[in-house]
Amino acid sequence: MLKNKKIGIAAACALALAAWTGSTLATPVNVNGVHWDTSSPFDLTIQSLNLRETSVAAPGDVLTGYGQIGSINGTNSFCTGCDLTFTFTYTLKSANATQAIFDNGSFQFYTQAAGSFSFGNPASVGGTPWVTLTGHTAPRAGFADPNGQLYSSFGGTVSQPTGNTSGNGFLDVTGGVAAPYLNSNGVDDENGGFADFNLASSFSFFPANNCAAVTTNLDDICSYPIQGNGSLVGRSTIPVPEPGAVGLLGLGLAFLGFLTWRRRKESDGRA
Repeated sequence: MLKNKKIGIAAACALALAAWTGSTLATPVNVNGVHWDTSSPFDLTIQSLNLRETSVAAPGDVLTGYGQIGSINGTNSFCTGCDLTFTFTYTLKSANATQAIFDNGSFQFYTQAAGSFSFGNPASVGGTPWVTLTGHTAPRAGFADPNGQLYSSFGGTVSQPTGNTSGNGFLDVTGGVAAPYLNSNGVDDENGGFADFNLASSFSFFPANNCAAVTTNLDDICSYPIQGNGSLVGRSTIPVPEPGAVGLLGLGLAFLGFLTWRRRKESDGRA
């Protein structure tokens, strides 16, 4: 009876560890309520529902923005009971009549209660930090400066861009609870290196209604006269189980095998 109990305990431990380890390898991912299927043909595509940003005019000016994620891998039902929002900053490094180059890029994503975010209220962004992204420096064809992180081609002026304005760059995952699932280094930066995401955006100067002038108060919608959309394209990655967990699984299986072998040996001796 005691031997059977030992075998049962070993088997239960091994199965539990196997189930836990297997769960880390499953393709559906859920991180703080944000869930997506890594087997999707779109994996990993994160698209903003909208974004707003400040205006910049001269090198050294800081571009500040915010927004909400509208879909992951093509579905808008990706956040259970939550909004996935973000803030970002870049510094204008240089600009000419049709192009602007930015560096010092940073994104912070948050999960917050569903419905708590409002596009008209910049101060409504916040909650639980989800992932942090940092600008990835790499040159881009057609731009003179090889040390930028975000490259923009614009119509109009750099402070009041018009239609056909776009931004492109790369980002690296640098922190947050979602980092193990997003830090893939799966995007070619076109310069012999790899990043985690390719960023693409389009935007134009369009002040919010009832704004007589652009302000400098970052809690005021009138400070964000530029609006548009953006997308992040990368690859999901499934975290490798901790070595300790793998070791425990191996010990459990080994112990189970030993008890089974010993029981058979004793049974053969009695036969």
